[in-house]
Amino acid sequence: MSVDLGYINNVYTSLSKMDLELDPDPIEFGPSKLNNKTAEARKYLSQTEKVFMEVSQNLHKFKRDLLIAETQYNLEETKLMANDPHVRSGRSQQEREALASTQLVHIQSKINSCKLATHDLEDVLKVVKAKRTDLKDIQGRLRDQLKLCQEQISLGQRWGQKVDRVIAGDLLSVDDLGSEDNVLIKADSSILSDEDYVDNILSEAVGGDLPNAPSDMNEVDKFLDSPLQKVDLQKVDDFDLDSLLDDL
Repeated sequence: MSVDLGYINNVYTSLSKMDLELDPDPIEFGPSKLNNKTAEARKYLSQTEKVFMEVSQNLHKFKRDLLIAETQYNLEETKLMANDPHVRSGRSQQEREALASTQLVHIQSKINSCKLATHDLEDVLKVVKAKRTDLKDIQGRLRDQLKLCQEQISLGQRWGQKVDRVIAGDLLSVDDLGSEDNVLIKADSSILSDEDYVDNILSEAVGGDLPNAPSDMNEVDKFLDSPLQKVDLQKVDDFDLDSLLDDL
């Protein structure tokens, strides 16, 4: 294969896309977010290892081709200086070498191409190694964050309440989310809107499911004529409205 500027740019572009930012407080997003970060870091590291193997293999090939071309050049130069009358007519060793080089331009061109490719691949390999080191460091930081979250949970803190757009991306669009205050994620990463969250709290307070809202006037009349549901007054007394307002 040929190592041109396009190949090098493709490698740099691939590495630049393997960007992973750590959350300053991972516990607020829930365990799924941290798990996704860990899986993403592992995926990027695997991709980097694949690029590293490809670049290393190409570097080995061009170094080998360079050695072969240089050996071929030296043999052909020696042969010309010994047998070619035009080359032997040179007055000095330097002049004879110059005359021989004019007949070995094709080999010298191959040597120059191999040298350029080797130089480029060595520089690319340094960047790949740096990216691999960075991703391994991120993996270590994620392990540290997991340990920190475990310690926070052991002290009574719970997994998060904020929206993880990566987790919720398949369920809600950005337009549906609006803002992080419009959606809550509980410890099991289930997604509840504000209305559902409030309905759940009210259902627990009255000891049963809330009736569905009527959609037309006939249903309104039926709803008004229906007998009232029995309410557990003890649960109503225990219901803390201030706490509900704080949650909202």
